[in-house]
Amino acid sequence: MPLSALREDARLSIASVPPTPGQRRVAAAFSVGIACATVAIGYVGLVPMPRSDGFIPAVQAIIAAIEFITAVLLFAQYATERSRALLVLGAGYLLTVVIVVAHTLTFPGAFTPNGLLGAGQQTAAWLYVAWHLVLPVAAYRYALLKSKPISPAGIDAAPTQAIRRTVLLVVPAAALIVWAAVVAGDALPTLVLSVRTFTSTASLVMALPLLGSAICFVVLWRRRTSVLDEWLLVALVASMAEMALVVFVGASRFTFAFYASRPLAIVASCTVLVALLSEMATLYVRLTMAVKALQRERANKLMNLDVVVSSIAHEIKQPLTVITTCSAVIDNLLRKPKLDVEDVRLNLGDVTSASRRIGETVDSLRGLFRNQQEAYRLIDVNELALESLTTLDTEISDKQIAVSAEFDSGLPQVLGHRGQLREVLVNIVQNAIDELAALHDRARTLRVRTTNIRNRVSITIEDSGGGIAAERLSNLFTAFVTTKARGMGLGLSLCQMIVDRHNGQLSVSSEIGKGTRFEVSLPAEPVAAAAPSVDAGVTSGRDVDQSRSLKSMPHVRGSA
Repeated sequence: MPLSALREDARLSIASVPPTPGQRRVAAAFSVGIACATVAIGYVGLVPMPRSDGFIPAVQAIIAAIEFITAVLLFAQYATERSRALLVLGAGYLLTVVIVVAHTLTFPGAFTPNGLLGAGQQTAAWLYVAWHLVLPVAAYRYALLKSKPISPAGIDAAPTQAIRRTVLLVVPAAALIVWAAVVAGDALPTLVLSVRTFTSTASLVMALPLLGSAICFVVLWRRRTSVLDEWLLVALVASMAEMALVVFVGASRFTFAFYASRPLAIVASCTVLVALLSEMATLYVRLTMAVKALQRERANKLMNLDVVVSSIAHEIKQPLTVITTCSAVIDNLLRKPKLDVEDVRLNLGDVTSASRRIGETVDSLRGLFRNQQEAYRLIDVNELALESLTTLDTEISDKQIAVSAEFDSGLPQVLGHRGQLREVLVNIVQNAIDELAALHDRARTLRVRTTNIRNRVSITIEDSGGGIAAERLSNLFTAFVTTKARGMGLGLSLCQMIVDRHNGQLSVSSEIGKGTRFEVSLPAEPVAAAAPSVDAGVTSGRDVDQSRSLKSMPHVRGSA
């Protein structure tokens, strides 16, 4: 899942995640299946079956365990959502757990002939009624509270304390209900006549929780907005099915309806639990993916930061070298008895130019990573190429490199960031200088040519160096990949990024022993610019002598 999608859906609770159409269909299918099973059980009816005293403890132990886990998970959901609706629903399930345990202990024959806790003949029956009243009451309160805004103060501000207070209220309330069923059971209307038979009053009494469940179902149906709502409706359907068998088929024990209705109670208790576990597993997967995505994003940010810092270091290294070299030259000139003012002035000019270039480099890199285009201007590529060569004239002269410059006089202008495009040319020329510096068996030549082909301006830079192996050309523009022993592998990757930002193309071809050729192709502007004024040291046109030295350019010192 894409990281943007994870950020947009910050709802991490089953109580707030809306159901999908598929989930609605599955919940509806469960409800239909429960209704069909209820009709089938009712059709068989009150057929007597053998008595099994261990059936109730076994089945209701499962129900109690399931509802206890459900209550715990609902409390955990409350701690996440801070919704009182979830707190009330969790309290309802916890109350049901205590009543189910009490009903199991007091059921005749389960542990003793008359049941534990001093139970009478009516105790288990009335606890069964109380048990089936709790879920509709809790679900009804949940439906009313779920749409209310969450308060940032009071009970919602301290979920642990709220859960603790709720438990402390539920346990005494359950004890009071059990005590009333045990002590006042005989004073209440008679529901049980014998171990197997019930009075007609039992069916009428069970109609009360059935009616309550039906009302709650309607209210929750109209207010359903989450996955939890859908499966709580299924739980209510299962509970209503169980009670409908008592009301319409008849209350009984140890009949087919008695045994077959208990799985409906299990369904009613485990439906919400299954939904909680399923959705929590799904949300856990999503959270895991989100954490991994955030970790990757953090790693990418650190990588980007490293690239930015390394890029700045890479780009300002050359002008800093110029400043250091010129400063040393100026210091030596000042120590001489006879001061050569012109040399001092020229070196100071180089220092100023290099310092200005450092500032422009930082600005251009900031613009590159911010993806800003407000600094784009019309650029004369011939002037830009000449400026890039002049920037490196000292190194070119020191390395005894002969430069051939062939500038097309009818070249149109391009739209771009001057500082960034200059860095592209300077980087490529600098790489050529470094390559030519290691050449000793033939002439060191550098050829820079500009052309206009099919409304695209092309700048070609060729050197006569040792060349690059074919297997290394495919990843030459990848960050941190370098052909130099001490290179950082960022120059060409930045060049590629800059050219891409200008909707251009950067290509390379090389042959071992003959040299390397880089070509920068940029889209030309529709309106052609005036013919550039080419420096006296560079001849316009295509017929420039390949052996011409860069020394003929202005402000260039040293021999070619």
